[in-house]
Amino acid sequence: MKSVFIAGSRKFFDKMEDLVKGCKKNKINVKTAGFWDSSLKDTLKNEKKALLSAFKKIDNSEVVYIFAIEGYVGKTVAMEIAYSYSKNKKIISSEKIKELSCQALISKVMKPDELIKYCK
Repeated sequence: MKSVFIAGSRKFFDKMEDLVKGCKKNKINVKTAGFWDSSLKDTLKNEKKALLSAFKKIDNSEVVYIFAIEGYVGKTVAMEIAYSYSKNKKIISSEKIKELSCQALISKVMKPDELIKYCK
């Protein structure tokens, strides 16, 4: 069974959580950048802490799954993609990513249910 880190924009947080539940239900070791509370203000210190934490989780994952509804990835996810690539991780996206520099680093495109089958 493969371990997976799921990265995606905060605006898709609820949908990503559904995927996390599906992975856990199938006994897949899954991690995300963590809980997000829209009522809290972003600060430089908190953003740095969250990004460095995500990098550590990527280090401990075999697969990095980019949750990219309609091909969208934000700047933070773009950094996570670049970091994953530099660490020779298998990078899979839920959809074709619009940003070409990120798209170039993706090895496969798989829907969430296909990811679960792949990681089992």
